[in-house]
Amino acid sequence: MDRFKAFVREKGLYLLCLAVAFAATAAGILALRRIVGHLTGQPGTAPGVVEQPDTLWEQPDTAVEKPVADIPKPTQTPAPTPTPTPEPTAAPEPAPVASQPVRQMPAWYGKPIAAFTGDELVYSETLGDWRTHNGTDYTVPEGKAITPAVGGTVTAVRWDALWGSVVEVTDSSDLVWRYCGLRQTQVAQGQQVTTDTVLGQMGSIAAEAHAGSHLHLECVEQGKYLDPAEVMGEK
Repeated sequence: MDRFKAFVREKGLYLLCLAVAFAATAAGILALRRIVGHLTGQPGTAPGVVEQPDTLWEQPDTAVEKPVADIPKPTQTPAPTPTPTPEPTAAPEPAPVASQPVRQMPAWYGKPIAAFTGDELVYSETLGDWRTHNGTDYTVPEGKAITPAVGGTVTAVRWDALWGSVVEVTDSSDLVWRYCGLRQTQVAQGQQVTTDTVLGQMGSIAAEAHAGSHLHLECVEQGKYLDPAEVMGEK
């Protein structure tokens, strides 16, 4: 007994240090086991501690009913629009050519005794002055029926002191034909006439009394006097 006490007194410090070292080693081993257990998912159980079951991953998954709204939808590339095939364009029909009025030498036609002078002045034996002669004079016996050289529409019937009864006929080409020196006119304004229609009978012309019985014929286009003989194809 005395030896044990003497041993404890001599070796007590060493034994205490050894016990502390053992306790520290045991505590380190226990701590290491817990760390390894947490890393591997199987933590060690300390003595006297009842291990509680881990229910963290036993909860049922909750279905997500709310759709995700921020997911971009795929963009569909529109199909190219087909280009329509142009239909062939029909060639335009040529514009109809206006028919020329039919002219013919009337039954009263005779030899011209005074030609159209245009802007040239000629002396008038009846009036005793110089003036233009705006028409062509044809010898026609007094009382002979006068028919138009060209058919058309009667646009005027009037009396003139120098030229007698005057009948105007406008043809389809808008030429105005004036028949001067008539009497007993037989047509009215607005009437359609042909080359067979009698306009009236040959009378007298006071402004050209020196020439005897004759027809004074004028042709006017938009206010301009034309040579009737040339228009009728006599020249």
